[in-house]
Amino acid sequence: MTDQIRVLHVDDESGFAEMAAEFLEREDDRIEVLTATSAAAGHEVLRERDVDCVVSDYDMPGTNGIAFLEAVREDHPELPFVLFTGKGSEEVASEAISAGATDYLQKEGGTDQYTILANRVSNYVDTADAKTQRQRQLDAIEAAEEGISILDSDECFIYLNEAYADLYGYDIDELVGEHWRKLYPDDEIPRVTDEILPALHDRGKWRGKTTGLRKDGTTFVEDHTLATTDREELVCTVRDATDRNERGHALAALHEAATDLEAADCAEEVYDILVDAAERILDFDLVAVDILHDDVLVQEAWSLDLDTEGYYQETPLEEDTFATRAFHQQETILVEDLAAYDITPADPEYRSALTVPIAAIGSFQTVSREEAAFDDVDRELAELLVGHGREALTRLETEQELRERTQELERQNERLEEFAGIVSHDLRTPLSVAEGRLELARQEGGDEHFEEVSGALDRMSTIIDETLTLARQGQLVTERQRVSIPSLARRCWSRVAADDAELEVTDDGVVSADPERLKRVFENLFRNAAEHGGDTVRVGVTSDGFFVADDGPGIPPEERERVFERGFTTSEDGTGFGLSIVSEIADAHGWDVEVSESESGGACFDVTGVETGESADGELAEFVDSEPAE
Repeated sequence: MTDQIRVLHVDDESGFAEMAAEFLEREDDRIEVLTATSAAAGHEVLRERDVDCVVSDYDMPGTNGIAFLEAVREDHPELPFVLFTGKGSEEVASEAISAGATDYLQKEGGTDQYTILANRVSNYVDTADAKTQRQRQLDAIEAAEEGISILDSDECFIYLNEAYADLYGYDIDELVGEHWRKLYPDDEIPRVTDEILPALHDRGKWRGKTTGLRKDGTTFVEDHTLATTDREELVCTVRDATDRNERGHALAALHEAATDLEAADCAEEVYDILVDAAERILDFDLVAVDILHDDVLVQEAWSLDLDTEGYYQETPLEEDTFATRAFHQQETILVEDLAAYDITPADPEYRSALTVPIAAIGSFQTVSREEAAFDDVDRELAELLVGHGREALTRLETEQELRERTQELERQNERLEEFAGIVSHDLRTPLSVAEGRLELARQEGGDEHFEEVSGALDRMSTIIDETLTLARQGQLVTERQRVSIPSLARRCWSRVAADDAELEVTDDGVVSADPERLKRVFENLFRNAAEHGGDTVRVGVTSDGFFVADDGPGIPPEERERVFERGFTTSEDGTGFGLSIVSEIADAHGWDVEVSESESGGACFDVTGVETGESADGELAEFVDSEPAE
């Protein structure tokens, strides 16, 4: 029973309404009365306050009690409504009940009428509360995954949810009104009547295992819970114990698979474990693991042979498939009948599918040639398996990033040590020359000493600039643009090469790179060719990179590995930084650079591991003119 009853009393005679309110509140201390003198005012109260019951007069100006009732029913179909009027007739009473009034009560003389009205109001409100609570309970039962039924005092079904009916292979309406014996084999009924029901009535509750009988004649072991209510009803909760045991075994096996996933050393191993576990533990027939690569889901693992008809290798994200839908929505999709959807499966014989997103990594999918092959248990277990796989892939990605970061830090440390060597060694020689010449100048005088000092200082300045360049150019490339090789080569050639040399661009194409650092590569390679007397320099694009070749004297095989070392030079005026910077820039991009003999006998520098393309595709990087690199 409700703790408080709030009543709205609508009557155009305010004095009568206030008097009736006082009597009602005296009759039942739970009652609180709100008054209104018109239907419009009553609607306003209903909009602003929660009301448990409406009491209304019939004969009111503007809108009468029947019209007010009809308007209330539009928004409050279950709210108790009592027509309390002085204008009594069978016609009014009939019209009120037909319009949905809970009750009709005629005003009379004396105070007994308020006692009757108060009792009816409290009864109607308590009944409505009980009905609402009952409906909430039934809604909760319907939403439950377990099979639940309610039997009356005659042990016949008065209510059951869909899960209960499905468990026995019936429709709900086939069991309502039937006795519970319909669902048990003959040899099980004596145990229920002689042992289980007496124990239930003694304790009010019973739990154990029974044998259920399906519509098709097969039997199964049930986990069964029984309880009685104060209405002498019987509430039954049933689960398939076989499914439950199988689920328990599957969970244990998935735990072992999770351990294997945690120990996986690479992503490919994770994919294979996912497919194997889905087939071996979850008993899925056809399984695929799709991983996202550049807006395309690529099948990295598949339970069928790659030559099997219907196998699909790649699915762009813009295509509408269950794999792409699950990925975009980040929700599991369970389809009982693929024929009911516009999406055409890879194999027309597939009838049902279960697709689970692997976060932003990809998707996991299993299909079957049978309709409704997957249920909520399959969904739960598949999501659990995929969750373990997701964690393993995320771990591997984190470990890879950590390794790369560690390698970069080690590389930076090596570079710092190298720079320290430059400062301590390469600068020491010109510094000693400058100091010695200054001392000689103090002792002997002579402009030749100052010229030597100036030359030593210039060399120190060059070494410092090259050292800073080496440090900056060797930093890891994080942002790249599409760069036209012919355009960049001609621009760099016009700023660096000697007047008597010629550039020949043999191929067209683009590469993905840091434009400014790639410009430095070409400037340094062109300068190297010019310094060694080449007359023609050729630039071309290969399938995985580009080359710069000249017709100069070439580089002896025994020196080709050393030319990229910092400080190595065959020129008296060289610093040995030019090709070292080229190597650092290539390494920062993740490229490889090698030197070999060109077709004309000169040097050929091949840069590989580069992402290339055609110049016609997309926008290219634009360059801002700057001073030629030293």
